[in-house]
Amino acid sequence: MNNPTQTLTVHYAKAPFFQIRQTLHSDRAYESHAHSSLSIGYMLEGKTRFRLPQGAFLLQKGALALIEPHTQHACNPIEHTRRSYVMVYFDAAFCLKIQSELFGPTQTLLPLRTPLVFHQRLCETFERLIDSLLKSYTTLHVRALEVWLREFLWLYSEPDFPNETPSSMREIARFLESRIDEPLSLSSLAQRFGYNPFVLLRRFKAAYGCTPKHYGLDQRIEHAKELLQKGVSIAMCAQYCGFNDQSHFHRFFKRRTALTPKEYQVNFVQ
Repeated sequence: MNNPTQTLTVHYAKAPFFQIRQTLHSDRAYESHAHSSLSIGYMLEGKTRFRLPQGAFLLQKGALALIEPHTQHACNPIEHTRRSYVMVYFDAAFCLKIQSELFGPTQTLLPLRTPLVFHQRLCETFERLIDSLLKSYTTLHVRALEVWLREFLWLYSEPDFPNETPSSMREIARFLESRIDEPLSLSSLAQRFGYNPFVLLRRFKAAYGCTPKHYGLDQRIEHAKELLQKGVSIAMCAQYCGFNDQSHFHRFFKRRTALTPKEYQVNFVQ
């Protein structure tokens, strides 16, 4: 008999720059989605299909999967199999601060050289630190994780890569992030920013890999996670994040996180 799926999300108030999600024995699938954080994941058991705009990869133990902020991705199981994995979400502003110290001032997070890392020492050290932090908080392990992240960003950032996201598209993205309580139509966005709707759609997809509607939904789900972590009721989360009702919220939340809002809230540990 298969072991039941278990998911644990851990966040330490004393170390707000990271959050850990451990999922065991899962065959649940995700829709393509994005996070506002820099996400680094690895397998504990089994294999998973790891899909990014650059292509699809098979991820298994011994490698780190890298997902940059606001990058559409999906990590889904091989048919009729279960997998166990860990995802660590690093605050983008914290990573930006480190990159600015390493490479000089930058306004946006520098891109990474590769979506997969096979550096044995970095992989093993990362897994060991995260395993310890899943068990308990210690200042020593948090400091060691900061040192690890600094080395990782030094090795895998692209400091000379030009920022190709047009400022006009960044402005629209920031606007969507500020209006999570009110889903915005393509036509209203186009009118506000002075674009033909089809031109806006094409340029936004080229910059962010998804439509403005999809991007806005990702932001609403991310904000809902923050509210659930604080103990806000599911009904109020649905209302604050612009969903029609709890059923609507439940459906979209599960499609993007593979958890119901209640499962996410119950299994969040501070």
